[in-house]
Amino acid sequence: MKSRQYESRFKAGEFLAEFVKNEAKVLNNLINQDSNHFFCFAIPNGGISVTEGFCSKFNIKYDILIVRKIKIPYNTEAGFGSVTTDGTILINEPLLNQLGLSEKAVEDSIDLTKQEIQDRLKFYNKEVNLEELYKNNIQNKCIFILDDGLASGFTMLAAIKMIKKYNPIKIFIVVPTAPLRTVKRVVKEVDEIFCPNIRDVMWFAVADAYKNWYDVPENEVIEILNNSQYYSNF
Repeated sequence: MKSRQYESRFKAGEFLAEFVKNEAKVLNNLINQDSNHFFCFAIPNGGISVTEGFCSKFNIKYDILIVRKIKIPYNTEAGFGSVTTDGTILINEPLLNQLGLSEKAVEDSIDLTKQEIQDRLKFYNKEVNLEELYKNNIQNKCIFILDDGLASGFTMLAAIKMIKKYNPIKIFIVVPTAPLRTVKRVVKEVDEIFCPNIRDVMWFAVADAYKNWYDVPENEVIEILNNSQYYSNF
């Protein structure tokens, strides 16, 4: 099966909006009636351009939701869990059980991840009362969570766990590409997943869905947020 390829992350976001309009006409009508009942969260860095494109079609506000992996001390490229913007923790218990880490090593890794998130929040000028902010943006609203693609889905599962704490009406995942096995894992936790490019393959890479794939630099993120009509920085 040939993978759909997007011109850019922003174009992917625009395409996703059209995809939702076509696949969920009732949902589309509800957004058109009052977009204030909806809110989006972008997982940086790659998810920000996608969300900007998506929100430009629906006139929905969005915020960033930082998720950082809890690094394995002796292999920092890999992680045994994730921490979100508000400190919500999701541990990959089967993996952690195999690692043989001491309780202190686990706690130290979690503390380090929380500090990384605090540094990111400072970078984005979001050192505010997050609890109150999330209540206002999530409670009794329908929430879209967007990224530039899913791989294992663990980052998205951590984001979902955080969002659920603030009592949304519904949660929708919107991503340009994902492997079938991950969609099956994540869909159990939300109301619906919108993904035009679901691939039933053994070897999967998010990058394959883009004609021009690159790691989004911080200066590009800041430029998008500073010029955005939809980013909610308050």
